[in-house]
Parts: sequence; structure tokens; C-alpha cells
Amino acid sequence: MAQRTMPTETSTPAVAEPQPQQPLSETLRLYFDVIRKRIWIVATILAVGITGTILWTLRQPKIYEASATIVVNPQTPRVNKDDDMIELGAGSIVANREYYNTQLKVLTSFPLARATVLHEKAYERLVPRDDRPDLSDDRRIDAAAELLVKHLSAVQARESRVIAILVRDVDPELAKELANTHVDSYMAFMRGKRTVGTGQASQVLSAQLDDAKKELQQAEDAITAFKSKHALVTQSFDDKQNTVVAELQRYSGALADAKVKRIDLSALRKRAQALTHEDALESPIFALASSNSDKNTVVDELKGEYVRATQKFEEVNATYGPKSEEFTAAKAQVDRLHEQLQSEGKRALREIDERYQAAVAAESGYEALVSDRQLATEQLDRLYAEYAPLLRDQKNAEEDYTKLAGRLGSSRQEGQNDMINVETHELSRKAYLVLPRMKVNVALAVMLSLLFGVGLAFLLDHLDRTIKGTEGIEALAGSPLLGIIPIVTDVPAGDAAPALAERDLYVFRHPTSQAAECCRSIRTNILFSGAERSLKTITVSSARPREGKTTTTIYLGTIMAQSGQRVLLIDTDLRRPRLHKSLGVSKERGLTSLMLGESNYDDTVKSTDVPNLFVLPCGPLPPNPAELLMTNRFKTILAELGERFDRILLDSPPVLAVTDAVVLARMTEGVILVAQAGKTDRDDVRMAARQFRDVDAPILGVILNDIDITDRRYGGYYYAYGGYGDHAKPEAG
Repeated sequence: MAQRTMPTETSTPAVAEPQPQQPLSETLRLYFDVIRKRIWIVATILAVGITGTILWTLRQPKIYEASATIVVNPQTPRVNKDDDMIELGAGSIVANREYYNTQLKVLTSFPLARATVLHEKAYERLVPRDDRPDLSDDRRIDAAAELLVKHLSAVQARESRVIAILVRDVDPELAKELANTHVDSYMAFMRGKRTVGTGQASQVLSAQLDDAKKELQQAEDAITAFKSKHALVTQSFDDKQNTVVAELQRYSGALADAKVKRIDLSALRKRAQALTHEDALESPIFALASSNSDKNTVVDELKGEYVRATQKFEEVNATYGPKSEEFTAAKAQVDRLHEQLQSEGKRALREIDERYQAAVAAESGYEALVSDRQLATEQLDRLYAEYAPLLRDQKNAEEDYTKLAGRLGSSRQEGQNDMINVETHELSRKAYLVLPRMKVNVALAVMLSLLFGVGLAFLLDHLDRTIKGTEGIEALAGSPLLGIIPIVTDVPAGDAAPALAERDLYVFRHPTSQAAECCRSIRTNILFSGAERSLKTITVSSARPREGKTTTTIYLGTIMAQSGQRVLLIDTDLRRPRLHKSLGVSKERGLTSLMLGESNYDDTVKSTDVPNLFVLPCGPLPPNPAELLMTNRFKTILAELGERFDRILLDSPPVLAVTDAVVLARMTEGVILVAQAGKTDRDDVRMAARQFRDVDAPILGVILNDIDITDRRYGGYYYAYGGYGDHAKPEAG
């Protein structure tokens, strides 16, 4: 049968030719593939680096700096007697420098810092009682002043009279308040002894004002909590009460109307019930239920039809007599119309009853609403009894606070009566973070983590001894590369029989897939490699377990069977057999049964879903597999099966795990070594090939499976040999 010729390598290793230098884009692609393969390492290091940096930054105390500026003139302002204008004088440069240096020392001195921390009891925030419960108030004030001195600095702007007061603290609000308060302390200090008393009075008033402010805040908080608890946040008591009263009036009116309606319907219902036994033709029930004009029309039409039917009945009776068919039909029509009228009467009675029940339900509903609103009114009255004292407390606290604020303002104005050579330039509005921000740390962590992660990925890739691609595999095995089998991703994972069958029969069920086309190329290369030999029996082995040996055997058997050959797969792995699971046959009778003479070929050789593909399972597991395979009986079985089939593939155990594969290689006409990309170690391939060569077993070549053909490093062989796409047509036969 014609085969599609494909370039392949012979068993004689070719002389390596110098490779052209790869373009930059190809080199970058290879680097990218290394990173993509170990992206989880890079991602993990990046995540750990960013997380650690964020946690470390969050644990660091954030320092904020607030700045308040003042203008310090060298001399005290004086009044010009001629035009009553304020003039500012200036001394010599040396004197001015001396003066400003002195003021800078004063601004950062302990006494001035002590005055600052006394303002509004700032020392309680700098040195909390919970942190230092052993300190007295004086010691606490001194400790707070010393702490402020450490975090306080004063800087004069170059070539100006502006001095900036800088305060650093972990609390931005406290830093801002201390900077502004320090300006006030310095201003009070510069006013001299005359303003000492005023300053002390201001401090006393400030302390009292703080207490009044706290009381006012407590009163307001109590009202807020009360309103929040009783759902009065969005409505005042008056609005709430007006709403409840309005609803009570509306529901009371509706209840009265409902009662009237219910009484009317009750009387109507009683009258209708009294007409229950009257004939519908004579009963006024339809007049009582006359609210529905459509139904009245229907009743009127029925009555008219009944009258006409009665007249016709009398005519028929007079004409034909009571024994005629016309008489029977006319009488049935009269009876039917009479029954319909009776039904309409009953329906009218039910309608009146339903209207009455609806009125009763409406009345009950309105009674419940009225009761609820009455209860709500009583609850509002009780709540107001609790709310009134809170409202009085708030009003009293607000009046006390207003009075103290006015007195403090007057005191401060009195303290500013005397003109001094210092004036406020700009108070601090906000404290700014001075330590490195989170964004800077995270950006640095991202760069360092990426560098370390990428470097580690390349290091691990360099240290990885597994087979990564087709390069160098022929030198390791000392035999040609028969081909590759791409990785199959759209099959279930696991060792269960359904999953194994789905994976191992993939080539059969997807004949146009890339995996099937690669297997056809491998089949062609195997035929070329055995051009001088028949290659009827072939051993398929691998270096270590779970490297795709059995799957590859089934793939090759499937492709060979599709070319018209009768192919037999023999499970010679008598320790961990798997062919029976993948192909769905029983292993109770198999190879070991034949060797022991307990069965024949017809009972042990099983057909499969693949046409022309047969399987001989392992049979019962023996205690001595290697010795059993070395017997003459096994050679005889191979010879006899060779007369029945065109090709026999032996699925053997791993060569480095047990000696079975070496024994089988001596009995067959060739060995195929299977390696798995990304898993099989390079040294294992070399050692496996050496063991086969040591017993003079002919190695046909190596098959590399689980290749990612989208990866340039791994799929070069596939692209070089012109593989088909997913929808390529398989070759005939």
C-alpha cells in the first residue's frame, strides 16, 4: 500500500551541521517560553514580595509633618508721630543673624514646648495615661514636652523674615494642632509679662471650654443615640406625631366607611339568603345583585330565551302531542334554560356573599390599622417624656459653651492688644506623610520580585535535567528520533478505566487530530528504519514508569491497523498490566494462560473497537515474570502469533525498573524507546539505551511524547516536518 513519504532520520547518526544564528525575535520567544513554563514560580515570588512589602509597610509607623509659619521682625514696631503709621526698623546684618538664631533656639526650647503641650491638655495625647500610668501630671507634662522637642524644628527661610515651625508625629491631626499651638505659645511668650496673666486666664478658660464642649458633645450624642434607637433621625417629634395623627384620622374615616358598607352588605346578604328556595324566574335575587350590568344582560337574555322556549313548547304540545320527538326536544330546551336561570340565581347569591366577606375583611384591616396608630400615638407620648430631659440638657450645655467661648474670645483679644514684632504668616492646614509611601515600596517590590522570579525561573530551567525537546535526544539514545506525539489536553485525567480508554483511544476517535498525523509519520519512519528487516515483532519500552509507553503502543497499533494490517498488542508487563483497562477487555485469560497451557489463542486474543487491532491481555499475574518470559514456551507463542498477524507490538515494563524489557528485546526484531517531554531524565534515556545495546537488542529509535507543539522549544520537530493542522486529512490506508 502506498505510503506518504516523509523525511526521516536513519539509524546512523547524521553529522551535525552548523546552525545559523537565531534571530532576536526567536531568542526572545524562547526566553518568554522559559518564563511561561515556570510562570507559577514568578507569580508566587511576585505575590509573596508584594504581600510582604505591603505588610511590612503597614507595620511601619507613618510619620506626618505639619508646618506653620510666622514672620519675625528684627525690632518691635513703633508708631511714627507724624503720620501715625506703624514702622518696622532693622539692625545690622550681624545683629539680625544673631537675633534670628536666638529666636530659633527659643522656638525649639523646652519651656516653650511645655507651654504648647499644656494647651488643651495635649500632653494627654502625647503621653497617654494607659502607656505610662506611673507618671504624675507634672512628670507627664515634662515627658510630653521632651517628646515634642525631639520632633520639633524651626527653619528660617533664606533671605526672609519667615520662620517655619515643623512638628512631626504619627498622628497627622496632632502634628497640625501642635504646630499651630506652638505658634500661639511663641506669640504669648513674646508679649512678655504683661500678657502672662491673660495667657493663664486663657488657658483656664480653654480648659473650661473643653469641658463644656465635651458636655455639649455628650448631650448631642445622647440625643442622636436616642433618635437612632427610636428611628427619629430623619423626622422630628412634631413631624412624627403629625404623621401618626394624620394616619389615625385617615384610617378612622376609612373604618367608619367600611362599617357602613359592611352593614349594607349584611342586610343585602340576609335578604338574598331568604330568597334561596324561590324559583329563579320569580325571585328578585337578580335585582339584589344588580351591580354587574353584564350579568344582568345575560339573565335577561336567558329569561327571554326561556319565554320563547316555553311558547314553542306549548305550540309543539298542541301540534304534535306529548309522545312526539318534537315534544321531547322542546321540553328539554325549556328544562335546560330553567336550570341555567337557577344556576345564575345561585351565582348571584354567591356574589353577594363574597362582597359581604370582602367588606368584613376590609373592616378588620382598618380596625387593625387604627389600633396600630393608636398604639403608636401612645408610644410617642412615652418617648417624649424621655426625650424632653435630654433636650433640656443639650440646651443648657449649649448655653454654657457659648458663654465660655465668648469669654475666651474676649480674653484672647485682650492678650493681643499690645503690638509685638511677631505675626502669624500661615497656620498649618494639613500634615503630610514624610516616610516613603506605599506605592513607592510596592513598585520597588514588584521590580525586585520580578527580577528574582525571572532569574530563578531561568536557573531552574538551566538545572532541569529532563528532556525538554527534540534537540540532543538522538545523541543520548544513540538512535534516530522516530517522531513526536503532541500533548492531548481535551481528555479526562486519572487512572480510571473510562479515562484511560478516552486517552488511549484518542487517535482512533480523532483521526484528523495532530496526534494522529504525528503517529502516521512515526509509522512511516518505523517502516523506513526496517526496510531491510520485516519488523514483525516490536518491543515498546521506556526508561521509567508512567512515561506514556502503553498509550504510545496503542497509538502505533491503531495507526498500523488503519493501514490494513492485522496488528496484535501483547501486554507483557506482567507486574502492572494496563492494556485490558484501556481497550475494555478482560484479563482473566491472557498471555500467562497460554504459557501455562490453560487456554488457546481463540479464547485469549480479543478484538477491539479498532478494526484489524487485537489485544492479548496479560492474564493472571505470575510470581516470576522475568523467568516466565525467558522460557521457550513464550518464544513459541510469539512465533505462532507471528503467523496469524502482520505486526505484533509488545507493551513491556520500564527497562530501568525491571529486566523484563531486556529479555523481551532479545526475542523481538526491534525496540522502540518512549520518552516523555518534561519528565524523562536525560541520563535515564542514556542508561536505558545502553542496557538494550549491552544485549545487542536493535533499537529502532526514540518516540518523544507529551510535546507542546505551540512551544517553539518543544515543537520544532513538528514544525520542521510539516505537520498538519487539527483538521488535516489523514492519509489513506
